[in-house]
Amino acid sequence: MTSVFVTSRRLLATLVLSVTVAGEAVAQSSGSSGPAAVGATLTPYAGYLITGNWYDGPVGTSISTTNAPTVGVQGSIPLARGLSLVGNLAYASGDLRIGLPLLGGVNVGSATTWMYDVGLELGGLGGTTRGFAPFIQGGIGGMTNDISVSVLDTRSTSVAYTLGGGLDVGITPGITLRLQAKDYISRFNSEDAVGFRAEGNLAHNLALTAGIRFVF
Repeated sequence: MTSVFVTSRRLLATLVLSVTVAGEAVAQSSGSSGPAAVGATLTPYAGYLITGNWYDGPVGTSISTTNAPTVGVQGSIPLARGLSLVGNLAYASGDLRIGLPLLGGVNVGSATTWMYDVGLELGGLGGTTRGFAPFIQGGIGGMTNDISVSVLDTRSTSVAYTLGGGLDVGITPGITLRLQAKDYISRFNSEDAVGFRAEGNLAHNLALTAGIRFVF
């Protein structure tokens, strides 16, 4: 587990460094005569969360939360032309599911998930309000799962590394349609939930969302 997280941290550090260098290059190449950088933004959004398995057991068994609708809000503050600091908070509510071979699985409880992260964003629709612009993000945060099974209620909070990207589509001055895919890479913290450590999967949880980005 330690080696996996060390590798993830190195990959994240490399991405952040690449984003920073690229952002500085964009800022320098734009020059003072280019369009003004975008201001602070706020993006409420909705979409769908596709979750990975917490644990894979013998003969095709597994433990996970079900895929579920998600809602959230993302904010950003510009650091340089084409480079922003971003923060995000999202919520999803589904079921706790035991995967079974042949039967597919059975829901044994409910699970709500909070996802939150901070990171850097490169690209996006900047000083112009028309056209299309791709962007990429990388960051770190957490996933908190509130689990209810019969009379048992528990909570688990895990570190999450995030990688994402998408497309901005200009609509009107100050308003942009933002389409985004973001992967929350996390390992379920069983010690936090039940008091003992059980090694699980480094799961990918993919949020596919669409939102309206307001510029201030």
